[in-house]
Amino acid sequence: MQEVELIMVAPASTTISGMDGSTRQSDAAFAMLKAEIIACRLAPGSSFSEAALSMRFGLAKAATRSALTRLAELRLVLPVARHGYTVAPVTVQSIRELFEVRLIAEPKAAALAAGRVDTAALRRLNKAPQQARTADERLAFVAANRAFHRAIAAATGNARLYAILDTLADEGERLVHLGLFGPGSGEQDRAAADEGHEALIAALEASDPIAAERAAAVHVEHARDIALARVLSGTAKIPIG
Repeated sequence: MQEVELIMVAPASTTISGMDGSTRQSDAAFAMLKAEIIACRLAPGSSFSEAALSMRFGLAKAATRSALTRLAELRLVLPVARHGYTVAPVTVQSIRELFEVRLIAEPKAAALAAGRVDTAALRRLNKAPQQARTADERLAFVAANRAFHRAIAAATGNARLYAILDTLADEGERLVHLGLFGPGSGEQDRAAADEGHEALIAALEASDPIAAERAAAVHVEHARDIALARVLSGTAKIPIG
């Protein structure tokens, strides 16, 4: 069985002040801009030039260009010929398409990981979204949530499945933030997400692939429903397409 490397993700930061000298400015610019997109402070569908973005955040042009190239690879920004970039829109169709794929891949990954994943590590990674009150805490929760699901994907031992799930997570981070913390969200949504993780951990700990697959499907469906609710309600002020 091929071993899949588990990559831990540090919480994103919205500032590059205090970065140590070993951290390249392009990496700091990428982390900053990604955090702005995840939190929807760079609004979905908004357009900007490389120069305008450099000026807004006080970044060197080369660092901004490098960061935007990486963000385009993650499908978080879209290059527009001769007009700069557009933040990838969040639409009903894009949410449904993303979650259709997640509902195929994530429950199967959970079934494969049952009895093989380190559930003690999962409990250490698991964070309650109800406890995330500040902007930085919410971004830290999104990063921890990704690490939690990466650990499950890694335990499958399937490198291709891991890569698929990691790619889906790039697009999904913004929807996690929007669904749980966006305008119109509530404690009930956050509590249900927390319960979903607990049910998934319990099934994995019991080495029950059927229960793990079911718990993962319920968890993904809840994430889809609250992301759709934010967009359809209009409270998130995101264009519906």
